[in-house]
Amino acid sequence: MEKHSIIISTISAVIIGCILFLGASSVLAESVLTAEEVTQLFSGKTVEGITVRKGYSFKAYFDPNGTIRTQYAKGKRKGKWYIDDDGRKCLRYEDMSRENCHIIVNDGGVYKEFKVKGGKRHQTVEFTKFTEGNLYGL
Repeated sequence: MEKHSIIISTISAVIIGCILFLGASSVLAESVLTAEEVTQLFSGKTVEGITVRKGYSFKAYFDPNGTIRTQYAKGKRKGKWYIDDDGRKCLRYEDMSRENCHIIVNDGGVYKEFKVKGGKRHQTVEFTKFTEGNLYGL
């Protein structure tokens, strides 16, 4: 009988552990940000990150007036940004022929930017820091 109780206790502990793990996993699961969340995350902030494809680090200031100023190791760029109704962060630098719009994803506390093409996501940026104000005078 005592052996039976130990087995039941062990099985119960495993089941409870699985339930707690699955609950925590859903909290940490990836989520696409809404327009309001993207605006709160970027507007009036200096944002730092790394481009995925080329590995360039950058600093950018997202002015609430819709201007973006970005600094890379090789130079600076200026342009316009806004959040569309679908929550995508759209921007067009002065040297670009068209604007680009990307979704922002919270992946367990790490913010990432994705281009969506043909229903597939392609990560373009991983953001490393968000700071209130124009930290570097961009």
